[in-house]
Amino acid sequence: MSEILLNTGTGEVEVVEFVVNDKHYAINVLKIKGIVTIDSVTPLPNAKEEIAGLTNIRGDMDVVIDLSYVLHGIHTVDYSKTLGLLCEFNETQVVFLVNQVDGIRRISWNDIKQSNNVRHDTLSIGSLMIDGVIIILLDFESITIKAGIGKMWEANEDTGPVQPKTQKLVVVEDSRAIREMLKCVLEEAGYCNIRLFDNGQSAKDYILEIRHRLGPKFRQEVELVITDIEMPILDGYSLTRAIKEDHIIRELPVVIFSSLITEELQHKGIEIGADAQLSKPSMAELVRIVNMMFGN
Repeated sequence: MSEILLNTGTGEVEVVEFVVNDKHYAINVLKIKGIVTIDSVTPLPNAKEEIAGLTNIRGDMDVVIDLSYVLHGIHTVDYSKTLGLLCEFNETQVVFLVNQVDGIRRISWNDIKQSNNVRHDTLSIGSLMIDGVIIILLDFESITIKAGIGKMWEANEDTGPVQPKTQKLVVVEDSRAIREMLKCVLEEAGYCNIRLFDNGQSAKDYILEIRHRLGPKFRQEVELVITDIEMPILDGYSLTRAIKEDHIIRELPVVIFSSLITEELQHKGIEIGADAQLSKPSMAELVRIVNMMFGN
């Protein structure tokens, strides 16, 4: 693994660039376990259109998603000898069919532009331009959710009426759907003082403004941060590092809630001082951790 990736919170990321139907896309290299050649695909009965079927990868039966259909509505006709991205996130292993892989690029999250002028259910985290070529960073998490693959998003446990809680939370998540889902689940748990942000830079600016205005009394306006990792402009690792390296606000608890949290990558959050790390989609566990941190 490269030196950049070992130095967590630098604001840089390595992505694998690939092509589907002559269009260029990218995925965080941390989500990829390997690039594989598909020999055959066994169809699944009553599967969704984007699911090609099952394939044998190193003795495991993995679900195959046809990105050509997901992105362009065109089914791949012949699955033999096609390339696949073997990925693992959200505690799920899945293969995504692609036409070609162009290699690894090191980019800055600041170079990724948000797609604010397109519909909210887009499958794009953002886009960037390199050498005149537009590269779209795909939201693979949303793709798998829509395909119904892996662990489903858990609702908060129904324990009856809850007492409203006064603690003030900051939630940072670039996906509008997941952001609203987090808000609803936290409100059901009694947390109604929530500020939502769709990128790490906006959240950082908000927190630092409070820090400069209130100093050591910053907890009057922010008491806990829940952040995703992959976000345009400023990622969650960099946001966490900025908080933990500040001598005034470093005691502000930060919970990283991301599809990238695995046993192999736990050390990244530990390095930058995250107070807790949790893999999506466990909402109930997230609420439990937040309650524990506040003694609720």
